[in-house]
Amino acid sequence: DFRSMSNISLSSDAIPHLSKSEQHAADLRSNKVLETHSGLFATVRIWCSALSEWLGRYSVIAIIFAITVSYLLLLRTVMVVTYADFEKLSLWQGLSLFLVGLQFDVLVALCFVLPQLMHITLVSNSRVQGKTSRLLLDGAWIIAFMFLPFLCIAEFIFFDEFQSRLNYIAFEYIVYPTEVCCNIWQSYPLIELMATVGLCGGSLWFLFRKRFHSKIATPMPWKRRYGFLAVCLTAIMVLWTATGAESRQVSRDRVANECTWNGLYSFVYYAWTCRFDFKENYVTIGKSEVNQRLRQQIVGEHDELTQGSNNPVDRIVDTGRPQQDYNVVLILEESLGSDFIGVLGDGRKLTPNFDALTRKGILFDNFYATGNRTARALEAVLTSMPPIPTESILKRDHSDRVYTLANVLAERGYERLFMTGGRGLFDGVRSFMKSNGFNRFIEQSDIDNPIFANAWGVSDEDLFRKALGELDSMHKTGRPFFATLLTVSNHRPYTYPEGRIPENTQSRENAVKYADWALGYFFREAQSHDFYKNTIFVVMGDHGARVTGSQLFPMSSYRVPVLMIQPEGKGQGTRCSTLACSLDIAPTIMGRLGSDYRSVFFGYDALQKNPKKGRAIMQHNHDVALLDAGNRMVVLGFGKSAESFKLDRSSHQLNQQAAPDSELQHDATSYFQAAFELYYSDRWFPHFSLTTRNEVNALN
Repeated sequence: DFRSMSNISLSSDAIPHLSKSEQHAADLRSNKVLETHSGLFATVRIWCSALSEWLGRYSVIAIIFAITVSYLLLLRTVMVVTYADFEKLSLWQGLSLFLVGLQFDVLVALCFVLPQLMHITLVSNSRVQGKTSRLLLDGAWIIAFMFLPFLCIAEFIFFDEFQSRLNYIAFEYIVYPTEVCCNIWQSYPLIELMATVGLCGGSLWFLFRKRFHSKIATPMPWKRRYGFLAVCLTAIMVLWTATGAESRQVSRDRVANECTWNGLYSFVYYAWTCRFDFKENYVTIGKSEVNQRLRQQIVGEHDELTQGSNNPVDRIVDTGRPQQDYNVVLILEESLGSDFIGVLGDGRKLTPNFDALTRKGILFDNFYATGNRTARALEAVLTSMPPIPTESILKRDHSDRVYTLANVLAERGYERLFMTGGRGLFDGVRSFMKSNGFNRFIEQSDIDNPIFANAWGVSDEDLFRKALGELDSMHKTGRPFFATLLTVSNHRPYTYPEGRIPENTQSRENAVKYADWALGYFFREAQSHDFYKNTIFVVMGDHGARVTGSQLFPMSSYRVPVLMIQPEGKGQGTRCSTLACSLDIAPTIMGRLGSDYRSVFFGYDALQKNPKKGRAIMQHNHDVALLDAGNRMVVLGFGKSAESFKLDRSSHQLNQQAAPDSELQHDATSYFQAAFELYYSDRWFPHFSLTTRNEVNALN
């Protein structure tokens, strides 16, 4: 093609003004160029052929390695183009992103081909050509070619939902195939995706299969075979040592940093580090300083520490109010972040029922979730314990005796009911609740003839309808009750019963509309029931809808609405703007119930707290953070890192500060260090029973 184009361009017809001698000279030059190029191409072909011959059967590994790296590079490129903010990335940061990413990809690709490489190395020349060996290799190749495109598609979907490479959430979801597989089936065009994966993988396998078989049959001396294996293992060790998780921090843009590393690497990393020793991996301080700071921050002026307790904040809390045995109904709304709420500034009119309910109660408009998963909300709301990095305590192995709000109310003679629209097995919810204060548990299987159900459980209205009957039954016993209701509808695949809202399209916004409709239905029905007039209702988002934004800590995703409706219209139509978090729900409820109570809670009564001393405690992956009322924030990270920020509340942007404030850093350290130590030493539950100041005085 090149020769014909050159001949056309230099022919006398194309250039009539050239003389014969000039045309002849041009032809000679053209021929020399073509000969040079042809010689170069021929040389390259010869070298490639020689390299392929020298590699022998290992050329198969080289091809699979190259395909793997190409897939991973393509995935990273698509993620960067789709999600990264180019205005925040310098040219050098962009280059670093791909260079460091290439290191991760090469490491993962080497590990990916290692089993096949070991097979063709350790099996002798005669046996590697056998039928069994070929079948094993065929199976490995087709799995590899099918797995790679599937992984890329799955990881892109995960990134779209969580703005993160595969992390400990993906690791946890593996153990719940019912919810996860059904969710994927209902949320995505799975047949089309599988067809695409099959086409890509099958085509590659069909294209390379015969060539692979012929190459595998090539005899090779054992020294060369073991030499290749040694080189591969050495490269893996070098890259493993030189490329750590911290290597991905190429900028201050969280999303860009997530694009930098590799999904398979991050999956293994989070699985490996989901449970680790806090003291070995985070900034710590001395035990005496921890206890001192905890008491300064947690113990109230009128509280009385319990003598002889092995928990530094074990105390009798003086609420300063007379005892009121109100019923308590706590409603945790799935993924209801503040950015959906009309009265908190959203203009899409998604929550008219919640907005109307705020006129009947106290709206907390400066509340933050402690994490971005439901399990995090449950542990924080019920135990008032700061979050331990990575995995929630609902699934950890020291959770059969943890002091909760249900335990406190059990001492007052309350019935304690936990209800979820999903399966109790998920995230260990059933076992945790039944072990820690709740004497009744109702889940999806206990709700007969639901109107609608999807991958995550029954619809919110089914849950609320069942709850109304259960609350009536408990009210008839004459005892006060505490009920926690956990909804599931506002979750991908965003499906809900028809006819409740005008829209039928599956989307996050419509799921929020339906969840709000169901909430309105519950309160309209509850007002006609006898228990209503003597009940405190708390409605809150368990966490924000999704983690978004480029920041190390995506603050806008952590804001949640909290609404408290009290008997006799107390506080109706008012707001509380004190900075608080999910840890403060239990103490705030107990403040409304009055009298004294035994507590090891780290939270405070948000309605009684001095607004200038408010704070919020949060966790994101391996990072934990403390935000104070002055908008200062310190983030403690894996590897004993500590960073300081200033929060712009209008934009929720975090501005990096030169160095962490030492006092704030030590306060933050005391919270998280103590939580880890108290939990793993089984000191979160008071070791002997005292509930009132009178009992303490009697003992003394």
